Amino acid sequence: MQHIHLAEISQAGLQLAIQEIKDEMFDTPECDYTIAKLLCHCSQFETAERQLDEMLLKWGSSPDVIELTDKGYSMLASMKASAVAEMTPTAVSSKTSRQAIVAA
Repeated sequence: MQHIHLAEISQAGLQLAIQEIKDEMFDTPECDYTIAKLLCHCSQFETAERQLDEMLLKWGSSPDVIELTDKGYSMLASMKASAVAEMTPTAVSSKTSRQAIVAA
């Protein structure tokens, strides 16, 4: 019997969601932005940033595209910062817990 990893299932699910977005929104700047937003929510920040970079190359510098990419980069920075902030207290509390266990 083949062993399937949860990460592989999650990646496959993400790819299905991206394909669904492409099918529904077709090939538009809004579609690319929505995919970048989904990738951010899945903590795939580098891939989301690449999606936004490619969006600029693909669609040019029209005001609508610039507005969407600026919005996307702002969202990316904000979500990255939130992810780092969420991880920091966990690291501190787990270190404190280990110290308490060792001290006991």
